[in-house]
Amino acid sequence: MRYILTVLVMCFALPAMAQQERECRGKQAFDLGDGSYGCLLEVGTSSITTTLTRDDGASSRSSRNAAGEIVVAMFGSHSGSRQVVRNRMLAVCRTFLPRVKQELSGRNYSRIVIQLVWPRVKNTGDFVSVSSTSVDVQPAFSNANCRGIRFFG
Repeated sequence: MRYILTVLVMCFALPAMAQQERECRGKQAFDLGDGSYGCLLEVGTSSITTTLTRDDGASSRSSRNAAGEIVVAMFGSHSGSRQVVRNRMLAVCRTFLPRVKQELSGRNYSRIVIQLVWPRVKNTGDFVSVSSTSVDVQPAFSNANCRGIRFFG
């Protein structure tokens, strides 16, 4: 009985732990259940530019597509495994999909950009190389219904 009570307390305490983080005060918290938790930083619009260039350099084509954007701060167990990150991104995307649809109502978009920002983890350059190594950012995108994740690059 004590074990069950402890598990129940932990389930309700983890989202509250996210509120304790400096970056998450006053923001919507969530718990993914795999040792990671976080909060929603921003829902907005973005765009994805795709470029297609021939190997011989004779021609190139570039297109820009409107996209929704979900930015979350993540805490807890960090992983560099793309499979683990893919599962986390799908969970985040599905959790905040109604909010994206509400925010972008009346606008055409075909993709959603998801950014997992780890403020307490140094950037190793696995997902995106940035000039600052103090924050790890794991970006990717999904279709407008959160079915599948594709990493940039």
